[in-house]
Amino acid sequence: MPARDPQEGTRRRFVGRLRAVLAAAAFVASTAAAPAAAAPQPQQQDDASASDRAYVANATARTVSFLDTDDRTVTHTVAVPSGAADVGVSRQRHRAYVTGGSGSRTVSVVDTVRARVIRTIRVGDRPEGIAVSRDGRRAYVTNADSGTVSVIDTRSDRVVRTLRVGTFPKGVAVSPDGRRVYVANLLSGSVSVIDAFPGRVAATVPLGTGTAAYDVAVSPDGTLAYVSTGNGTDYVSVLDTRAATVLDAVPIEAGAESLAVAPDGTSVYVTSGFGNDKVSVIDTEIGVVARTFRVPGGSEGLALGYEGRQLYVATGLGSRSAVYVDTETDRVMGSTAVGSGPMSVAVEVEPEPVSPRAGTDRHVHWKTGRKQATTR
Repeated sequence: MPARDPQEGTRRRFVGRLRAVLAAAAFVASTAAAPAAAAPQPQQQDDASASDRAYVANATARTVSFLDTDDRTVTHTVAVPSGAADVGVSRQRHRAYVTGGSGSRTVSVVDTVRARVIRTIRVGDRPEGIAVSRDGRRAYVTNADSGTVSVIDTRSDRVVRTLRVGTFPKGVAVSPDGRRVYVANLLSGSVSVIDAFPGRVAATVPLGTGTAAYDVAVSPDGTLAYVSTGNGTDYVSVLDTRAATVLDAVPIEAGAESLAVAPDGTSVYVTSGFGNDKVSVIDTEIGVVARTFRVPGGSEGLALGYEGRQLYVATGLGSRSAVYVDTETDRVMGSTAVGSGPMSVAVEVEPEPVSPRAGTDRHVHWKTGRKQATTR
């Protein structure tokens, strides 16, 4: 793991930069014109059409855009008056969950069939990140100013548990099997590991002196967690989830903000954020950034589509587009105009991990890339 700068001043510069961006988002959102009304309600839709849909949270406009990713068009725009900082999707229940961000204490529940907000759920102060379990039954919300995570039962749309984590929790991710939840604590420079059942913080992993943790993503086999961090220089820290320890930290010269992991675990995509326009791609076989590419307008939130073949990137404050990238060539395939300030994107159906052969478990091991098969 590269040496960390222990100086508090460096950390403060990074945190100050982030706070400036967050403050700008809150200010613009508070002064924006009234959001557009929701589009007319569509007819009942089947799962086939839903699998080709993505959702973009537009922070400045306070709306959510529904994207048809095949036609690359916005099919609906739903106003979310309480704010739109991040979005997660429960495909099984046809719901999108939208965090309110700065100045809010609620999560809005959007019916993705009728394209409208059907209720709000009260959580902690400043709900920022959200992650929905693969089975769609739980949503986990980071409450930045409360230092907590709210656990939502999506069947009843009620908070069933509130867990104390680190200072200013930001990003959150659920393991593929739904048993563990990982929380990036921005101002604590740590990751909280939650045992989803029964629901408790099982471990806290420090990432290094003066580190600020922003986002987190989990490998398809659940053995690794990747955390975007910074202390004046940006890294992606690599955690062994079984031992709850840091294995490595990969320097990211272009900047490190939001993360997505390829379905086969061989690549990690990292947006530069903070008004920059690059995406870095970490090759997990060699443990370094293998390549970067530019996204017109900026790079903030991101999500991978069907089989990981396409990457969707929200372009951030000062912009109003979602960009499509072919992951085989890193080529920008096009963009779609959405609401102002797109900061987050989620897909209706997440790409499935690579299927193991019968009777074996297969992983991509950090810095080897070898797919080892072990008989059960």
